[in-house]
Amino acid sequence: MISTHRGLWGPAPENSLAAISAAGNYDIIEIDTQIARDGVPVVIHDPNLVRTAGKAMRPRDTDHTTLVAQYLYEGLGGPDASPTDEQLPTLSDALLAASPRAFFDIDVKYPAEIEAVAHFLAQSEQQHMGSLKIDTRTSADIEKLLSLQQRFGVMVMAKVVLPRTGLGHIRDLTKADVAAAEVWFDDLGQLSEACLIAGNDMAISTFTLDPVHCCGLSDTRALSDPDAVWGQLLDAGVTVIMTDLASQLATYMSAQD
Repeated sequence: MISTHRGLWGPAPENSLAAISAAGNYDIIEIDTQIARDGVPVVIHDPNLVRTAGKAMRPRDTDHTTLVAQYLYEGLGGPDASPTDEQLPTLSDALLAASPRAFFDIDVKYPAEIEAVAHFLAQSEQQHMGSLKIDTRTSADIEKLLSLQQRFGVMVMAKVVLPRTGLGHIRDLTKADVAAAEVWFDDLGQLSEACLIAGNDMAISTFTLDPVHCCGLSDTRALSDPDAVWGQLLDAGVTVIMTDLASQLATYMSAQD
């Protein structure tokens, strides 16, 4: 499956309703969320709006009504980007911006806010529209993950750093019936073993983003040598690849069929 990173941004702003709507035909839409001062989750990656809207305001210090009035810069933003007509969205509006079949990978930027986001989704009856990720390393972390799922009815995804946890943690997650794990790895052989352990019982997700990737397997490298990046990940058995080049990955995968 293909996961679009912050929607299909460029020229649409990242994490905007336009980027999310454009990503609706892909399997998964990854978005970032934080809790505004008045308790409403909004969709933004950074701790402030400097890069994406040219404002120093921080979500945790600002009511959501002020945040959603801010106009976003195009693409990844920054000082040279132009403003657009797109405004910063709430999480609820973002989940409704794509097609009804869309599924979201909701990355809560501050772990302390995960339970509040889960509660908000349950109250809004939107808990079926996506999954929440939690860093896991121990059995206690797995119990916390499952508790979130049981109490709020939201799908959960474990975040796993394989060099730190080892393959035993993948076995524990699979035995606990966790549906998916986002994996960081520094050895393709270990990734393949993790995929074998998970089998059909747990999805294994990873990423080829230029800022964040494993073993040099980046989107930029994939443009010139997709077999060496996406091909190796598919051969290893991963279930989900998160990318900023969703259309190129889709074309590559279609050619493999």
